[in-house]
Amino acid sequence: MTREEGKGAEGAAGVGDAALTQASASKPAYPAPVYPRPAVAWAVVAALFVAYIFSFIDRMIIGLLVEPMKADLNISDTEISLLQGLAFALFYTIAGVPIGRLIDRSHRMRIVTAGITLWSMMTVFCGFANHYWQLFLLRIGVGVGEATLSPAAYSIISDSFPPRRLGVAMGVYGLGSAVGAGMAFMIGGAIIAFAASAGAISLPLIGEVKAWQATFIIVGAPGLLVALLFMVLPEPPRLAVKPEQAAQPPLSAVAAFLKEKAGAMVSLFFAVGMVNFAVFAAVSWLPVLYVRVHGFELAHAGYTAGAALIIGGLIGLVGGGWLSDKLEEGAPTGRVRLCGYAALVGGAAAVVFPLAGNPWAAAAAFVVFFSAAAVPIGAAASAIQQLTPNAMRATLSALYLFVVNLVGLGFGPTATALVSDVFFPFEAGIRYATAIVSPIGFWLAAWLFFVSLGHMRADAGAARRREDAAAASAP
Repeated sequence: MTREEGKGAEGAAGVGDAALTQASASKPAYPAPVYPRPAVAWAVVAALFVAYIFSFIDRMIIGLLVEPMKADLNISDTEISLLQGLAFALFYTIAGVPIGRLIDRSHRMRIVTAGITLWSMMTVFCGFANHYWQLFLLRIGVGVGEATLSPAAYSIISDSFPPRRLGVAMGVYGLGSAVGAGMAFMIGGAIIAFAASAGAISLPLIGEVKAWQATFIIVGAPGLLVALLFMVLPEPPRLAVKPEQAAQPPLSAVAAFLKEKAGAMVSLFFAVGMVNFAVFAAVSWLPVLYVRVHGFELAHAGYTAGAALIIGGLIGLVGGGWLSDKLEEGAPTGRVRLCGYAALVGGAAAVVFPLAGNPWAAAAAFVVFFSAAAVPIGAAASAIQQLTPNAMRATLSALYLFVVNLVGLGFGPTATALVSDVFFPFEAGIRYATAIVSPIGFWLAAWLFFVSLGHMRADAGAARRREDAAAASAP
């Protein structure tokens, strides 16, 4: 086995094997992995990237439609927050675990096709809702559909690229989240600007609808075309390290693996969860901060926030993914060490950007903030895939996403609002709440990343000692 292949097999040698065992110098008794041609692999990543963009547009668009929805449906801020926060995150994360199990034993492209179709249709149907409970149920449907994408994408990308290119590929896929969130703010800003001069919009075959309803229909419908794309994309073969690992293991084996690697894996899950907490604690209130602190119109705030998200995501996801492939030749320990350093930088930027007096200085500091936050999206996901046996990758990814999204999306926005309401109950108070909550999330994440790194190195040392003992006792 080559050194490159050995790194891809780190942690995937099966339950009970060391997570960071380096490849043996002896010739393996099973074939080396054969990856798809680069053109095919990158075409699949491009399609997943586009799907992720639409996923985040459909998820985040509601954030800039709050005021017209409240006026038309006579609902409160708390009810709005349930549509975009904790309730959405709960159903998104809970659905992800059984879906992950299904992905580990089924045709992944078909599951992605079904998921995109579901969340796109649910988003379109949000445009026909006339009551709060209808929107609530439809948003659950959006969450269930979106729960299919990332577990499948992580598994597919890991079977399409060797370890030394995995970080960049994961980063390009993850960039879809930043582009999608940025486009959601920009699209929302454009709709708000248009709605100022038009109370209703007439759509072909549908007729007259309100501006916020048209927004849901317009952003949801193109996703159905993206779903068709995944019907013709090839399914990459699953690259099991050993033939006996090709079959899906029982849940008891997944639990045993996670228990054995709890120090490294659970710390890593919650580290990324705290990064997500820091991000949503800030990003959810970024347009509001520009309106209340810097005096921007809401549409202008949407354009500014959207552009900063896209620029920061491009730097952190692609640049961070490339750098994580270079550190320690793409080993999981190098990726996690990079995540720890990025979290420290992000914590500092999280103090600066909300307190900056100049709006463009705030935007520049936010780009640094979001670049640092974006690094773990690709780097940590790559490390988890390398440490996990192939046949349980989607299941572990679903558990990982459960933690990350429940901690981040579920509690981040609310934490900032509570600190603002309790300690800074004035219009500009959101800047001080953000400058407290978001850095705490980042610095807790940095500590957890380094805890995970310590466990990984301890596991590697134990694995080497077992190998030496086995070699010494061999006849």
